[in-house]
Amino acid sequence: MMKKTVVGLVIAGAALLGASPASAAFESYSPEGKAGSWSQKNDTQVAVKIHTRGTKAYANYYRTTDSENFYTLWNKSGIKGNTTYSGIGGKVTDLRTCNSQTGWDPCSDWEIAG
Repeated sequence: MMKKTVVGLVIAGAALLGASPASAAFESYSPEGKAGSWSQKNDTQVAVKIHTRGTKAYANYYRTTDSENFYTLWNKSGIKGNTTYSGIGGKVTDLRTCNSQTGWDPCSDWEIAG
């Protein structure tokens, strides 16, 4: 029994070591989870995915290359599962996701690099 436990722990440890670096990326969901955004490619690219049909959403994010102004990545497709991607640039330091609505746009809280 001890041998099986040790083998299981070794396999679990190896799986954690091989985990994708994307698992440490920023991740943000708009209010009600209608859309989500995340950083990828070592936090140098942002993606916005639609989770609810008919939703238009965007991500606001800051990069190390311009800490005074935020960038905006839109996904206006309204198609569930559709994802848009930013270009690759400076490291993303802050990220939030917003639903685009007429008038006031509800947004998530900012996710900030720690």
